[in-house]
Amino acid sequence: MVTPVASDLRNMTSAMSGERHSQSSFPSNSRRDDVGSLVVAPSDFPAEVKTEPRIRLPISYRGIPGFVASLDFLIILGSAIFADAFYSFTIAAEELSRSMGAAVFVAVLFVSATILRKFYDPSRLSSWNEQVQYVFGAWCGTFLLLASGVFAWGVGRELSRGTMMIFWAVGGMTLLVHRALWRIYLPVALRSGALKARRAIVVAWDEPISAAFKRSMSNHGYSVAAQLVASGDDKKTNEGLLDLIAFARGAVIDDIFLVPKSRHSLGMRLVLESLRVLPFPVTLVPDEATAQILRSPSYELGPHLAVEIQRPPLSAHEQALKRAFDFVCASVVLIALSPLLFVVAAAIAVDSRGPIVFRQTRLGFNGQPFTIFKFRTMSVAEDGETVVQAKRGDSRVTRVGGWLRRTSLDELPQVFNVLRGEMSIVGPRPHAIAHDKYFEKCVENYAFRHHVKSGITGWAQVNGSRGETATLEKIQKRVDLDLWYINHWSFTLDLFILLRTAGVVLSGKNAV
Repeated sequence: MVTPVASDLRNMTSAMSGERHSQSSFPSNSRRDDVGSLVVAPSDFPAEVKTEPRIRLPISYRGIPGFVASLDFLIILGSAIFADAFYSFTIAAEELSRSMGAAVFVAVLFVSATILRKFYDPSRLSSWNEQVQYVFGAWCGTFLLLASGVFAWGVGRELSRGTMMIFWAVGGMTLLVHRALWRIYLPVALRSGALKARRAIVVAWDEPISAAFKRSMSNHGYSVAAQLVASGDDKKTNEGLLDLIAFARGAVIDDIFLVPKSRHSLGMRLVLESLRVLPFPVTLVPDEATAQILRSPSYELGPHLAVEIQRPPLSAHEQALKRAFDFVCASVVLIALSPLLFVVAAAIAVDSRGPIVFRQTRLGFNGQPFTIFKFRTMSVAEDGETVVQAKRGDSRVTRVGGWLRRTSLDELPQVFNVLRGEMSIVGPRPHAIAHDKYFEKCVENYAFRHHVKSGITGWAQVNGSRGETATLEKIQKRVDLDLWYINHWSFTLDLFILLRTAGVVLSGKNAV
């Protein structure tokens, strides 16, 4: 059964074109009638938050380890600077560069060891005795390694023993104070909502999640934005999953949690298959029996074990690297080729009547629509339910348009799509929406191409799948190549594709 809230989601998602949702019908008690229905929370924040925190951190619960590690690194460097300044002021002046080299060595070694031992995990930051024992042992061990290195490299005369002793004492005490502050602040931050909440969708089985589990999630930086209760009735569950996917594509969602019981292991297949079209991490929160057999990457969600059974295609670091490369590359291309852009625009205007830039709606990351820019190469500008692909010798292609297509210069305006963040330099080529709808029905795993941003060029284009896709075999080959790229992405691979693209463009193979 689909509730009015769930059925309205479909209409609102299509009508609002990606507007953020703020429904207000999250029930305070559970009912069996909710089985198979998506229920949306009333706000972006957990209901358990009672007070406004004085200090709100710009990180989520899962971002705490990296944040604390960065602070430790800065604390160690700051302690070295203080030790050097104190020793130089009171006893004898010396060069800061010598002690800073040792400080960087100590900081890298200590922080790396702490990350490997997982002592930055929030659950362990609150354990004072464990932190004191570890910091004292690791700090002393790090300085013993430093002393061994100084002796082995024969640079003992370049480092002041007095400065190193002050550095050891100040650094150790400051690291302990740092832990004490987190031990005091972290529980308060979790209760008050000072941590940036990660919005999550929860899929439970048979009955909604318990109040204790929801409270545990909110206490550890998660806001339950919506909840779907699956059951043995595949029809009801499938309707709820359609509502869930529509909601996820029109809202800010960070995680999807599956909370089954061991007897539901077979029934999870329908849910997992349906959720694969969404480019969000899908995480399983198993019961005790299931947890023993899972060996996927996991992390602690308060007192619960959370196992990530689907990771996003690119990590946050990889997304930042790819976005930086896209922005720099698009900016360079725009500046370097701006004279050529004006020449092409003038040639189009003289050659035929119509707009210089062709605009068409296409689907990008997570199936979100965007307007793609291209130089007009045809006498028509189709954008709707019916779009006829260009073919070799197509009479609709203009004289200038044929040259632009052979050289791929018609794609140049898409650098503006890249600068706007709608596309990447390298990625699966976007198709007209009419073609997307057809291919999704006929081609296996076609929707997975939307797990990353669309690109101006891609792995498929440099491997012979450029141009017209007249048969299902051709589009299947393109999809297979695109999925290989998504699963094997690396910065080096993007550079390799760009180099290969230059050769493909010069050859003009498969251009229409």
